[in-house]
Amino acid sequence: MIDGFGTPLSALDAFGTSMAVTANNVANMNTDEFRASDVRLQTGPASQNGQDGQERGVQVAEIRQSTTEGPLRMDLRRVVHADGSVTVETGAIEGSNTDVANEMVSMLTDQRAFEANAAVVRARDEMTGILVDRFV
Repeated sequence: MIDGFGTPLSALDAFGTSMAVTANNVANMNTDEFRASDVRLQTGPASQNGQDGQERGVQVAEIRQSTTEGPLRMDLRRVVHADGSVTVETGAIEGSNTDVANEMVSMLTDQRAFEANAAVVRARDEMTGILVDRFV
């Protein structure tokens, strides 16, 4: 890989994964018993094969599912018995533990980080093009 591209490209990949996890959390915020996930990022080699020892990049360390419980809500269930009679039973069911405010903050942070790294790739691409034009 051309020097200077590994770090921002690995960051684009990592922040893209984080955005996908956040989108999944928001999409399932009304799904009963859904557990939100969180992405942990870390610095690491920019290339997967480890050949580029000097460049550092960003990578997904882990995707961790939350263990906190969601809010309980009352649930009504219609039960049909063998004799054809119908009764209504009440119970509690756990809702999603997705915190929408937290997800929005994560989404905005990831979006800005993605934009910053995309700008680095564009600038590096323009610089490479200028150098090629001068020497060719």
